[in-house]
Amino acid sequence: MKLYRVWRGLVFALESCLPGGSSGSVNYWWTRLINLVYRMKLLVVGVLVVLHFGCGQARLAPVLTACSRSDPRFEKCVKEVVERIRPNIAGGNYGEGQPGAPLLEPIMIDKMSIDHGPGFRAKLTNVTIKGAGDFQVRRVKLNMDEKMFNVSVKLPKMIVNGQYTLDMKVLVLRISGQGDFDLILDNTIANMRLKYYLKPGPDGKEYVQFQPIQVKLRFDKGKFNLHNLFNGDPTLGQIGNSAINEDPHVLLDEVKPAFEESLAKQFTAMANSAVSGATELDILPL
Repeated sequence: MKLYRVWRGLVFALESCLPGGSSGSVNYWWTRLINLVYRMKLLVVGVLVVLHFGCGQARLAPVLTACSRSDPRFEKCVKEVVERIRPNIAGGNYGEGQPGAPLLEPIMIDKMSIDHGPGFRAKLTNVTIKGAGDFQVRRVKLNMDEKMFNVSVKLPKMIVNGQYTLDMKVLVLRISGQGDFDLILDNTIANMRLKYYLKPGPDGKEYVQFQPIQVKLRFDKGKFNLHNLFNGDPTLGQIGNSAINEDPHVLLDEVKPAFEESLAKQFTAMANSAVSGATELDILPL
């Protein structure tokens, strides 16, 4: 009854305002008013939905499955989840609504510079690393008190390409050159420390954020092929590559810190993309 009285009041007001009080005109304007109110209602509902899901709701990346922190088979659970989402990790895509992450397959590094004085100077540019997507998780250890994961992975084979500028001394031989390079790495071990903290959000909740990840590499076997050594002299170039590959760890140990630093930046961006919008309880339920 109250709604009917309100409706009649509006009709009366419109009749009073319109020339001649035409009921046809009243119906026309009444229909317009109803449509406007309906559209405003839809707009308000839409804004509320966006605010609720976009700002106020913590969630895990769609492709991830949380492993309980109290599960005695926690490490096995993590390995299974990683294996299932391997294509997502390689492609840097953790599902709708998650920020894009750097690719793991291939890894792209713009530039690495190493200067250890007159005995070793090198610059690597346009570096492409293929094969990291075939990683094998060896260990995953969780320390809740320190909010830290210790992860060890094995990289069976990686192929590294790019351009180099090199000036180094191997025993009594001075090796220099610039051009393209190829490097094959077998059975590399990457040990990573992933420490996170809780960052307050605008909704009052605390969200997981990873600190810069620490990466330590342990190379097993490696073989270099540096093109255009000694200004392209084929004989000296072969001698130079043979000298380097006689003990490739001499060169690998020199470039390892630069590789670790570059990979740490990539892995940190990947980890933060995966947990974006998630609380500690989301990624590590009880």
